[in-house]
Amino acid sequence: MPINYRKALLLLLPLLLLFANTAATAQRPAPIPADSDSVETAYVQGKIYVIATGGSNIGVMLGEQGLVIVDGGNAEAAENVATAITELSDMPARYIINTTPLPGHLEGNSAISQLGSLKALIGVGEDVGIPIIAHGDSLTLLLTHFTDEVPYDLWPNNTFFRDLRTIYLNDEAIEIIHQPAAITMADVFVHFRNSDVLFTGDIFDITAYPHFYPEYGGSVEGLIDALNNIIDIAVPEFNQQGGTLIIPGHGRIASESDVVEYRDMLTIISERMQRRIDEGLSFEAILAEEISLEYDGIYGSDTGDWTTRMFLEAVYEDLR
Repeated sequence: MPINYRKALLLLLPLLLLFANTAATAQRPAPIPADSDSVETAYVQGKIYVIATGGSNIGVMLGEQGLVIVDGGNAEAAENVATAITELSDMPARYIINTTPLPGHLEGNSAISQLGSLKALIGVGEDVGIPIIAHGDSLTLLLTHFTDEVPYDLWPNNTFFRDLRTIYLNDEAIEIIHQPAAITMADVFVHFRNSDVLFTGDIFDITAYPHFYPEYGGSVEGLIDALNNIIDIAVPEFNQQGGTLIIPGHGRIASESDVVEYRDMLTIISERMQRRIDEGLSFEAILAEEISLEYDGIYGSDTGDWTTRMFLEAVYEDLR
């Protein structure tokens, strides 16, 4: 009797997916807890370092004209972050750039802002604080949703409303690029062009399914658009590897191939979800079909503040 290879493959597929899920889960590094004071510092390339915290990955650009810091991290790690930055350089900070108004990216702003001022850099003048840059919609969200969580002195004080803001410092062109309707309505990328490093904030999180907030202006469609924009910016050295290095909101240093996989995952899951919504299925019925099964071992979780169920329910509500 001839072998029906297609039927055999379909019978084996659940076992293959189970094996892939188990292997991925075993290899997945444990993320730093959100309330941890731990920090980890790593060199990226060019003038750029990354400091990992429980709140977010923090970028540090070194240079004789002062430092540029991307995000502030969580409150618990703030003092350790400030210490880690001073160990990298004794130059004062010139700018803090916040990729999102979410508290875990802002809470360390105050400690970092103590690392520098205009007077500290040039030796004369008023001792004014350093600019904390973010998109202007950040202030809208802070005023309407996070007033009790984020003290006013941590808020951005230097905002913009265009699609792009640029800075030139330490022979480095820095692009701050607004991504509307992604995680929130106020997210930005930070691209250090000469060093060829792109900080994405939580738009790309290599440790988990995307945690987006429709109530803050985020959406599945906007998130996919933003991931496509990362892919457009990145220039790989070979086979989607190397070249532009990408720093996600959480997790290891990544390359374009990691973002392509993440974009494909979100696109596939959202298309599967939309098809079942169009068929009239309830969320519980869709959940029973395990439409994210092959990705759960890589990005999913049954515990914590953002479970697989919560992600799928957010996608369901947004597409419905």
